[in-house]
Amino acid sequence: MPSAKAMERSAAGEGSAELRRVVDLLERAGAGDAWHGPSIEATLNGIGALQAASRPLPHAHTIWELVLHIAVWERIVARRLAGEEIEPTPAEDWPLMPETTDRTWGAAVADLRRARAELAAAMLAFDGTRLGDVVQGKHYSFYVMIHGVVQHDLYHAGQIAILKKAPW
Repeated sequence: MPSAKAMERSAAGEGSAELRRVVDLLERAGAGDAWHGPSIEATLNGIGALQAASRPLPHAHTIWELVLHIAVWERIVARRLAGEEIEPTPAEDWPLMPETTDRTWGAAVADLRRARAELAAAMLAFDGTRLGDVVQGKHYSFYVMIHGVVQHDLYHAGQIAILKKAPW
């Protein structure tokens, strides 16, 4: 029978491997070779500030708002992985777009890249043996949350892809 230490090392190794797999999924969804089609960055390619800020559907979010929102949630998940109990306010969840310029649009896209990198680093730093633990203040596990943030990114990437095709 394996020792408690050996079982602990095995669980940690399995958790670390899963975290690396999810980071790979996150990076593929964000900028890599995603199996489903274009990544978020590939979808954003060719979108300028005016198109990103346009609202072709009256009650839907803009591409720019979606980009800001994705970055918010990548940072929230990173902070939760670090042990913080955090729930965004509606204003934090859906930040207001700044002035519509190519510079501010470029800054929003660059910030999304930084948020993804911060989340990947937080995932890799997380103790893999805790993936089954419940997230502080929530009813779901860290495992569900890290997979959920990738799903969240892709859900909004689909919305961006549809908005990109809409007349603006």
